[in-house]
Amino acid sequence: MSNEDTLISTLIEETCAESVEKDQLNTSTDLRKYFEKRLNQVDFNSISDYLDQHHLSHQPLVFENLSSCYRLNFKQSILDFPSNWSVFKDIKTSDLIFLDQSLDQDFLLDIFSELCGSFQNIVLVKENEQIQLVFLPDEESQDHVKWMWNYFEKKNTGSRIGESIAA
Repeated sequence: MSNEDTLISTLIEETCAESVEKDQLNTSTDLRKYFEKRLNQVDFNSISDYLDQHHLSHQPLVFENLSSCYRLNFKQSILDFPSNWSVFKDIKTSDLIFLDQSLDQDFLLDIFSELCGSFQNIVLVKENEQIQLVFLPDEESQDHVKWMWNYFEKKNTGSRIGESIAA
């Protein structure tokens, strides 16, 4: 059973259970906000699952040892980004780097908008030593980034607990 099926089943069960309790109160609930909140609580097994579930466009960034650059193969174009430049220098020490217009001092978003044909925010995510460049629609960027921060926070807290137990 997929995460989507599990989520829908859980939401239906909770909605039915809560509606019986709240029928007497005649309160209205913003279902969109409720479902978004519940969706953000679903545990995905990986960032890749989340990206696929939300249909977010993403491309792998591969580190090229000979040139010390991160390589992006996108729409028949190859771009190399030096690993000591801009946001790419921070990906070694961070699982998540978000870039929107207010943070884009190196005009990376302009470069990617030329490639994509539309202007979008980006986030670099690193999981299991694989780096993904993720394109985020502007209106939903903050929600996706918030979920990713929470995901990595839970993951890193869990790994620290596991390390403590092993020691």
